[in-house]
Amino acid sequence: QTPARLLIADDVGVGKTVEAGLIAREFLDRGEIGRLAVLCPPHLAEQWVEELRVKFGIDAVAVLPGTARRLERGCNPGQSVFERYRFVVVSLDLVKSDRWRQDFLTNAPEFVIVDEAHASAEGEPPGRRGQECREPRFIGVAQRQRQHKAGRRGALSREIRKVYA
Repeated sequence: QTPARLLIADDVGVGKTVEAGLIAREFLDRGEIGRLAVLCPPHLAEQWVEELRVKFGIDAVAVLPGTARRLERGCNPGQSVFERYRFVVVSLDLVKSDRWRQDFLTNAPEFVIVDEAHASAEGEPPGRRGQECREPRFIGVAQRQRQHKAGRRGALSREIRKVYA
């Protein structure tokens, strides 16, 4: 089965966050996913936590450099923060660090939203940043078949249209 992948790209303020949240809520309600992560720049993390809670009834925790250690203390021995909390909003800075990268790759939920994906591009000259996002850490998650819910070709597009109909 081919994993379902979706890129939502548009101008600022036209509803990408709401669209991603609607898709996540629908998949949760259907039982197609049990956990989700939002990867975003640190300055957007609290906004994502609030949007998920208010608009979609999803109580996520922010996993940031300043909160990660505290959240770890709430885990069982050997348990990852990404296993313990079903819904997480994770700082891109944190997940790109050596300390957290492998933990996220190993324990990432089956539904991952990457906000401001161009910010995850590494090692590109300033003029090219964001033109081609081939961040190996995210490609690793995307290539793990068990992390994805597969569907018929075009099924996800039809589902999105139903939500907006």
